[in-house]
This record gives sequence, C-alpha cells and structure tokens, in this order.
Amino acid sequence: MINDYIDFYIKSPNHPKFNDTSLIEDDLIRVIIQKYEMIILTNKGDVFGDPNFGASLEELLNQTKVSDRYVKDEINNQIYEYIPEISSINYELDVRFVKDVNMIYEIMIVKFKISEFEVYTEIR
Repeated sequence: MINDYIDFYIKSPNHPKFNDTSLIEDDLIRVIIQKYEMIILTNKGDVFGDPNFGASLEELLNQTKVSDRYVKDEINNQIYEYIPEISSINYELDVRFVKDVNMIYEIMIVKFKISEFEVYTEIR
C-alpha cells in the first residue's frame, strides 16, 4: 500500500506559522499536525457526515469530575481514528488542569509534541 501524505494547506492567516504561498502540505509531520489541530479545535457533531469527529475540549472542560487522564484518552482515541499516519511515529501528549491566577475557573492545557514541533493549547 502506498501512503499518500498530501493534504490541503489549511492554516488560517492568524496561525503563527501561516504561509500565504502554500496550497498543498506534503510533509508528513506537518500533515499530522494539521489533522491534530483540526481534531482539538472541532466539537463532536460539527462535521457533517461524521458526528464522532472532534475532541470537544470546551465541553470536557466544563463537565464536572473529568480527569486529565480521561481527556488524554479521548484525544488519543481521536488521533488513532483520524490520523493513521501517526502509527509509526513517536509523539507525546500531555493534558492537565490548572486554576487561573484568581482561582476562579479551571484552564485545560494540552501539549502535543511530535518531532521538533510542539502544539500548545489552552482552553478556558
């Protein structure tokens, strides 16, 4: 089986690594990162035809008694389902909850590291 890692370049102009001259992404690690970002920024039910796609991180943050381990497992399940290219590549995923500086609400911090790239996500 030939693996095809070409995908549309979908970074928004607000993304810190946006390149306005790119239309196609063909680097395996960058394709994985694009797919990962789509997963963590999408809520389940938002993708027509695939109601299970998405991590629904805001919803998980606002549920009571959800552990960091549970959220990590949910994200890993999404990765295994929707990023098959990652199966032979090592990556790190860390999820933790912290209180804001005023101790009023919780913040979910998700760190995804693959190769020399790290994607840091903070959900408030």
